[in-house]
Amino acid sequence: MATSKSAEKCTATVAIFSGRPDPSWDLRRSLLHRLESIWKRLSPAAGLPPVAPALGYRGCVVKRGPRAVWEAFGGVVVRGKERRADPRREFERAVLNSAPKGVLPEEVLRMFEEKTPVSSIPERHPGN
Repeated sequence: MATSKSAEKCTATVAIFSGRPDPSWDLRRSLLHRLESIWKRLSPAAGLPPVAPALGYRGCVVKRGPRAVWEAFGGVVVRGKERRADPRREFERAVLNSAPKGVLPEEVLRMFEEKTPVSSIPERHPGN
C-alpha cells in the first residue's frame, strides 16, 4: 500500500539554459538514499556560497515533495538554511550522472567526469 510519502515525486533540475526550460528528470529512490547519505557525511560550510554565473551551468536542484529541496553548486550543498561543504562535488556529480542519456549537454557531463580533478573544473564568475 502506497503512502503519500512513498509516492512523493523526486526530481532533479539542472540550471543551464537561458530562454528555454532547464532539463529535469525523475530520480530513483535508490539515488535519493545515496544523496541523503552524501549529505549526512558533509561538514558544515563556512562563509558565503559561491556565486553562480549569469549564463552557463548554475548548479542543480533536487526536489522531494513541496518542501524538501537541495541546491548544489560549486562545492556547496544547501538544504533549507543549512549549507554543507562538498569540495569533491560528489553530490553534484551523483545528480548529473543520473540524467538520462541526451538530456544534458556533453560539455556539462565532461566537467564532472569522475577522473577530472575539481581544481581543473572551470569556475565561471559573473562578468567572464
